[in-house]
Amino acid sequence: MQLKKNQTNSNITLTLTEKTTITDANYLFQFTSDQTKEDYFLICQDLATTEQKKRFNLFDITEGVDDPLNSKIILGLSGRYHYYIYEQASDTNLDPTGLTIVERGIMTLKGTQDSNYISYEFDVKYTVYE
Repeated sequence: MQLKKNQTNSNITLTLTEKTTITDANYLFQFTSDQTKEDYFLICQDLATTEQKKRFNLFDITEGVDDPLNSKIILGLSGRYHYYIYEQASDTNLDPTGLTIVERGIMTLKGTQDSNYISYEFDVKYTVYE
């Protein structure tokens, strides 16, 4: 997942339905900064239609606005975050304690904010032995 600072990030497509066990679930997103280890939480409404939910879930997340109950959040430094998405019945709970994770992954926050985050790229060569 990739988000950009200070803007609405539209059409974030994820596959949460396959592991969701709650009918009409609300999704609690947790972002954990790799640099500061600080956690950020928000609740996002699934914008996918009933037919689309059979294949994917669709979200808009606005970064730069503090309204975590309405898909809006202010994150920290640009860089890499780990994300965890939980299913829940509540549309106001921002505490993941006791909730079931339906997806986890890595999110990159892009922006103009200065950061000490350094990304390294390298070639990987695989050797196959018979």
